[in-house]
Amino acid sequence: MVRGKGKLNTPKTPAHRATRRTGPLDTFITTVPPGSPHEETAKMADAPPSPAHAPDSMEAIRRLERMISALPTKTDLSDIIADLREGFGREVREVRVDMEALSSRVGLLEETARHPLQPAQTHTRDEFSDLQRRVDDLDNRGRRHNIRVRGLAETDDPEDLRTTLRELFNLILNRDTDAPVPMDRGHRALRPRPPSTAPPRDIICHLVDYSLKEEIMKRARTSQHWDYHGHRLELFHDLSPFTLAARRCLLPVTQALRQAGIQYRWGFPFALSVERNGIRHVIQRPADVRDFLHEMDLPGMNVRDWESDQRKDGPAPSSQRRPRRPRRRQRPSPVHDPAVEDPME
Repeated sequence: MVRGKGKLNTPKTPAHRATRRTGPLDTFITTVPPGSPHEETAKMADAPPSPAHAPDSMEAIRRLERMISALPTKTDLSDIIADLREGFGREVREVRVDMEALSSRVGLLEETARHPLQPAQTHTRDEFSDLQRRVDDLDNRGRRHNIRVRGLAETDDPEDLRTTLRELFNLILNRDTDAPVPMDRGHRALRPRPPSTAPPRDIICHLVDYSLKEEIMKRARTSQHWDYHGHRLELFHDLSPFTLAARRCLLPVTQALRQAGIQYRWGFPFALSVERNGIRHVIQRPADVRDFLHEMDLPGMNVRDWESDQRKDGPAPSSQRRPRRPRRRQRPSPVHDPAVEDPME
């Protein structure tokens, strides 16, 4: 029995030949044979026949090789990436160094703020305190001839303050009301006139003779009020705002001294002094209060720092000040409190 032949899996010849696609580089490599259907038909007249030779395909291949060899290799790309990585790393390291330096400076500032002042800074603060006291002393020296009279009502009619003050001072000195009292000026406190329901402004007078002023104030201490034409008048020394603020802060201390029967005196430049057992104890700045209370056997108490309060209430920086108005503005006079203007000078 004869076996049949097995079928071979050989591909059949295609009925039509596959058309090969033309690439972009084929024009540089392959040649177009004459008479090819792809050959462009000349639209011009025939030229003289050129020498028959095939284009040099090797030149195109060499040109392509040169183009490919000019492209960056894997090593070149690795070098570029390494350069970029090194540059970025260097920039990051510089930023990290700057951040560490800034962090150390901030830490140093925080550490300094948590610790008390160094001796040099404390010395500077003490020098500033002394300077402030001396400036305040100059201000009080300019006021030492002044007397403040409180309680005289303001009237709508023009006031003859010189006559009123002369009669009042002669009443205190127990002299004839027409006796001369030399004074340079007498006027109300330089602030706006208050409403009728508010207390009247103080009267400030400047006496020519300082000894006469001291005699008037000495006699005025013998009575808390002086009756003059239906008004109850009080007399005070004209003190600077800084001195008044300091005395107001030390009011708890002076009250404790009076309750303990301890006599004290106010001094200039600003000071609160007490003489005990032949030793003079003085408060000149807020730091002296604690030791002073200990020496006087007084209990501890909370006393405000009048120097810091004055610095906070000082003039604003130039960048925060309001523009000046064309008209003149009067500076308000300091508030005088009888509780701090006691007669124990």
